[in-house]
Amino acid sequence: MQALAVFCEPVPSHIPWEVLIPREDKGPRKLRGFGASPGVAEGPCTVIRDPEELSALHGGAILVCERQSPHLMQYMGSLSGWVSGQGGSLSIPSAYARELEIPAVVCVGDSIGAIHTGDIIRIDGYRGIVEIIGRTSA
Repeated sequence: MQALAVFCEPVPSHIPWEVLIPREDKGPRKLRGFGASPGVAEGPCTVIRDPEELSALHGGAILVCERQSPHLMQYMGSLSGWVSGQGGSLSIPSAYARELEIPAVVCVGDSIGAIHTGDIIRIDGYRGIVEIIGRTSA
């Protein structure tokens, strides 16, 4: 058996994320990535753009971050799910998410900018899909 490493290329910043994501007229907006850890989680999310913001996480949150970071590891035990714009399913944080049985989707790309803190999202670590179910009132 051979292992296959999957890497994603960042999407050029001049391409708006709305063009990259197919949208149905009804229902939640779906973002696609790679399932890094199986499972499904749904709830409000916290978007972290800087590792120093990790201390603001509350227990049971779904973490949304642009890239994987070693700082993330100490907070993973309290998360109910995790979404990353970059990274791969063979990274150490992905392996740690599998160990802790936390659903995770990685390699969502720049489309992660569509998610805002407080949005209600559903992540499917089996299929690599993130759905924005509800928006914050802000």
